[in-house]
Amino acid sequence: MGICYGQLDDFERVVIQSQLQMGWRPAAIAAGLQRSRSTVTRELRRNGWKRSCESSAQSRRWGNGGYVARRAGQRARQAHRKPRVERKLVPGTPLWTEVRRYLHQRLSPFQIASTLSRMPEPVRISHETIYTALYAMPRGELRTELLRLLRRKRPQRGTRDPNRHQRPFVDGMTLIDERPTEVDERLVPGHWEGDLIKGRMNRSRVGTLVERTTLFLALVKLEDGRAETTANAFATILNRFQSPMRLTLTYDQGREMAQHRTLTEKSGVKVYFAHPHSPWERGINENTNGLVREYLPKGQDLSVYSQQQLDEIAMQLNARIRKSLGNKAPAELFLPKGDFDFVHFWQNPDKVKNVALES
Repeated sequence: MGICYGQLDDFERVVIQSQLQMGWRPAAIAAGLQRSRSTVTRELRRNGWKRSCESSAQSRRWGNGGYVARRAGQRARQAHRKPRVERKLVPGTPLWTEVRRYLHQRLSPFQIASTLSRMPEPVRISHETIYTALYAMPRGELRTELLRLLRRKRPQRGTRDPNRHQRPFVDGMTLIDERPTEVDERLVPGHWEGDLIKGRMNRSRVGTLVERTTLFLALVKLEDGRAETTANAFATILNRFQSPMRLTLTYDQGREMAQHRTLTEKSGVKVYFAHPHSPWERGINENTNGLVREYLPKGQDLSVYSQQQLDEIAMQLNARIRKSLGNKAPAELFLPKGDFDFVHFWQNPDKVKNVALES
């Protein structure tokens, strides 16, 4: 027998009926189905089975003791749909009226449940029961009205992940509070912000690196989401630039940066970590990700792009004029003088050699 219990299916019920007609005992039937004997005997008892000495003449003639697989399956499906315990919170009841009153007073379901438990006549009800009752209502004006009273006002309730707010521990990380002052002032180039953008169903990813002073962008092809892969790929791209242009990197506390020491060893870049749930601490990178999505839209498989194609996309963005840079392009400010000709690039965009991220 398997470890996990599962309900009998229609095929097994047909087998039970057939073997009863062949004169098999319930214990033998259970052994053949690799089921517990009690599973089969409960199934027979629920569906009116009787031993041959107790069954009717017709049952004795058919040899099944009154058990019919088709009727047993129908009964099981009906019993499955019927709740074993009646719902405590049902529209139209005094408790439902009370819950609605508290919702209009801007209490959350958890606060409502706690408030009801402290009344002179306490009512024990879970906040999950309140959520279930609200979201189980049929679509209509009343359902929309009540859901708008919730804090999040979501038309559908999402799944609860107990680990959704827990960041994986990154060993030996240095928080952004200890970052040098020159990084915040954005006066000297060489300080980067990093992140990942993910593709369809989070199964592919591309790294983004943005230099804080010049807004210069580098895209990184990642074969997988492992920390070791991320550290090696980021180091390879950062090492394309001269050492004065790769001083620090500010990243979030994602698990892909767990090997930040490897990145520092291979590239010389000191890694600083933003506080959890604080994307504004890497605002330049977040804004640039929005620009990158013009070329790598959400829902697309990003693994199909080669590093060369990502370099070309980055070059297109680095050649764009930025108002915040005084109508200069990031490539003009970041690359060594003479490596990028703005006029020549835009007059011949298809013929210009990509020197921005060349190995």
